[in-house]
Amino acid sequence: MLNNLLPLGTRDEFGRRATTKQQLISVIQAHFKQRGLAAIATPLLENQAVFTPYQMGNYQYYRLLDPEGQTLVLRPDMTLPIARFLSATKVPLPQKFGYVGDIFRVSRRLSGSYNQMTQAGVELIGYPSIKAELECLTIANQLSSELIDDAVEIELGDAQFAQQVVASLTADTNRQAAIKQALFNKQIPDYAALIDSYRENPLFEFLQNWPRLFGQPETIFKQLRAAPLPASVRPALQRLQTVVAWMGKTMPEQAVSVDLSSQAPQKYYTGLTFRGYSQAGAGYLFSGGRYDQLLANFQAKNEPAVGMGLDVDLLTALALSPVTTTPTQLIYFEPEQWPQAEALLAKTPRAQLSLAPDLVAAQAEALQLGANLIDLTEGDYDD
Repeated sequence: MLNNLLPLGTRDEFGRRATTKQQLISVIQAHFKQRGLAAIATPLLENQAVFTPYQMGNYQYYRLLDPEGQTLVLRPDMTLPIARFLSATKVPLPQKFGYVGDIFRVSRRLSGSYNQMTQAGVELIGYPSIKAELECLTIANQLSSELIDDAVEIELGDAQFAQQVVASLTADTNRQAAIKQALFNKQIPDYAALIDSYRENPLFEFLQNWPRLFGQPETIFKQLRAAPLPASVRPALQRLQTVVAWMGKTMPEQAVSVDLSSQAPQKYYTGLTFRGYSQAGAGYLFSGGRYDQLLANFQAKNEPAVGMGLDVDLLTALALSPVTTTPTQLIYFEPEQWPQAEALLAKTPRAQLSLAPDLVAAQAEALQLGANLIDLTEGDYDD
């Protein structure tokens, strides 16, 4: 019997979790509005062609066919549908968008991941200035402080740094890909074997240390200054230093780290990247970056853009407050006592009305809730 079972990777939400999640979404949407972001909603169903050029990570799509045989997918990403929307509607740019919606990704079996996730996000389209990255970082910092009590660290990186370094070593694209894969996946024996042929290269010492090129900005920048890196990476490193210095001045309490040994959050990113995580929860609370080439697959003209997605489900898990030990007050009454019950409800902390048909059922309800029963039919409450 499957009629009462959920599809793999999905879940029902109710009670405290559902309430907390809706509260977080309301706060996020209000913040987006306050920052001048236009609300946007795209359909759950998209043509598979919207996502195919980007090889959307280590998961599969939910696919289905429309009546004409066209392959559709449940959206696994929110940025690409917005890019599709812009190319189809010719909305004048620049534009600032904010969204909240569900995405669907078929994760590996037994991975522990859910296939349906709620994501909120920001898309700043048509802004070439670094101000767009700084705006996303500001929103991430402010929302983190507003939504959860745990300290959040923001990790900065660059989407092109690894490619530019390996391209200075070899023109063989297959070897470039192999080095990057071993580096990103921290497959150290494979990585060591791949770089061994570059022992005579001035970069060899840097290559040996590269898998550990993450940590405090001052330490990372010191290592980078000592390495004979190709000139192609200098703009990215200057940008990273600029952003770290800006964050130190505008949000001095924000913990910041730099990671130049990991893959960008999305394959379509082209510049500065950032992620935020809390020690209290597994996974990234938010991630984003610049993707100036994204619209190239939808229209002839590219547009500069920066985007960020927030994991609403993980934020909800961290925001859930511990269950209070104060017992619920359950008010039992007869229908004609409704005004009296409402008055008591309004002034009693953690109270709720019992809708049980009789006292016995109300007593059973109180036992199930671990609540104190207030019986108005017996005069337990005196006006």
